[in-house]
Amino acid sequence: MTQEPLTLRLQSSIREISKVSKCESRYGLPAIALTGVRKLARRSDSPRGSSNSNQMVRDVSVLTFRWRKTLNFMRPDFPDLQTENHKKGQMIDSHRLLVVDDDPGVRQALSVVLASCGYICDQAGSAQEALDYLRKQSYTCVLTDLVMPEKSGIDLLRDIVASYPDIAVILVSGQNDTNLVRKALKNGAYDYVVKPATAGELITTVYGALKKRENYLQEQTDKQSLREQIEIGQMQYVLFKDIVESTIDGIMITDLENRIISVNPAYEKLTGFRREELMGSTPTIFEGANFVAATTREVLRSLHIKGSWFGEVIDQRKDGSKWFAHITITRVRDSRGKAFADVFIVRDISDKKQMETQLIERLQELHSSQDAAIFGFAKLAECRNPGLGPHLERMRKYCKVLAEDLANLPKHRSEIDEAYIDRLYKSSPEYEIMKTHTIIGGDVLKSAESRIPGKSFLTLGKEIAYHHHEKFDGTGYPHRLSGEAIPLSARIVALADAYDALTSKRVYKDMVDPAESKRRLLIDRGLHFDPDIVDAFLRREEEFLRILQEFSTDEEVP
Repeated sequence: MTQEPLTLRLQSSIREISKVSKCESRYGLPAIALTGVRKLARRSDSPRGSSNSNQMVRDVSVLTFRWRKTLNFMRPDFPDLQTENHKKGQMIDSHRLLVVDDDPGVRQALSVVLASCGYICDQAGSAQEALDYLRKQSYTCVLTDLVMPEKSGIDLLRDIVASYPDIAVILVSGQNDTNLVRKALKNGAYDYVVKPATAGELITTVYGALKKRENYLQEQTDKQSLREQIEIGQMQYVLFKDIVESTIDGIMITDLENRIISVNPAYEKLTGFRREELMGSTPTIFEGANFVAATTREVLRSLHIKGSWFGEVIDQRKDGSKWFAHITITRVRDSRGKAFADVFIVRDISDKKQMETQLIERLQELHSSQDAAIFGFAKLAECRNPGLGPHLERMRKYCKVLAEDLANLPKHRSEIDEAYIDRLYKSSPEYEIMKTHTIIGGDVLKSAESRIPGKSFLTLGKEIAYHHHEKFDGTGYPHRLSGEAIPLSARIVALADAYDALTSKRVYKDMVDPAESKRRLLIDRGLHFDPDIVDAFLRREEEFLRILQEFSTDEEVP
């Protein structure tokens, strides 16, 4: 009863090990397991077989274990296979291999070794059968014998390279011929294995071929991506060129050494220079011929810090004529952020500048007409009151001095600017004409102001006429306003008018000397007058005295 199971075990072990028996001499696989089992098989037929059956079973188990250990020994001794990707199965599980050899035993031996590392293996007995497999199934690697009937391994290699260029092909041969190796590699083989080879050499070669294939596919992907980028870049260049060539604005490109490397036709038309004349030269904005050094430094500094600059400059054409240009400069960087060029967009604004000049001239004429009209009315009043002329001049000067001083205070800085001072200066005479009655004078100026959009000198004249009798403490008239509710212009004029009235001789009073006038102003600080304006007067008293002396008169004003 014990003999039958033993025989079956021995036969099973022989069949299992015989799968690799034919490759013992070719691949150096240890024969210890096969030899031992065969000896045990012979012993099983001896008369003493039954008495030693238990020992024989133990011996078979040991030898089978040794054989399995031999197969396991083929796997872990290759450091290249122990990468993280390999441990995760990423290098193995995704690969299907095709083993091609006319010898079934060799095919089986190769497949067993490769399958022990986790590769999925199919087998083909000829080149034609291999091609049939390739048409039905996708493979990443083919191992083919060099010498086969009908088609050789080299012929199969050529077919695979022509039809399946993404497959790694490894040639296996018992001939260690350098010319054959060179021919195989020249025809597209990834590697070449010479028999006899150990399992370690086989697995290392396959792994290396697959890595080489992976690198090849990545390189092909990169090349395709590069080709696509080049095509996109070419399309963008054509589009950019069409835009640049057709735009009415001049475009100039310089390198970082400020040498012109390209201009468009519009720029040639603007400057009168031909492209050939401009290439390699330095833009005038950097030469300083038509620009002050400070402007050039500002441009370079802005390009370095901000990457751009824009402004208006005066340039010179080839014929020597001057023209106004608005220039926008942008520093261009590549995908890595490295600057490589500056792009100038140049627009001719000469017509605009000419219109601005004409507008300024018209405004100046208008202002002159306004001044003349105001002083015309003032002179008419002076005909009836001869002392009014110097009084008007002093009032204008006093108000301007006070406004300039108050402009230095933070609380008034946003309200008082050059335009405000100019309007206040012009408003003083019209106030003098209208001050006989606050409401009537204010209404007249309000009616005139309504015909002029925005703020004008009439706006301040209206404020002064309405509120010059208001007092800082709220005891004035007509609206009993107090503090900063009284318009600043009226507060300034109130002090200037009071000082001029004190220091001037009138029919109903004698002139008060400047020191006494100053004392009276200080008494009314915070009552009649704004404290800030009294303080401004104290800081600029010397100028008040100079104005008083320059425009003084002995004539009495009724």
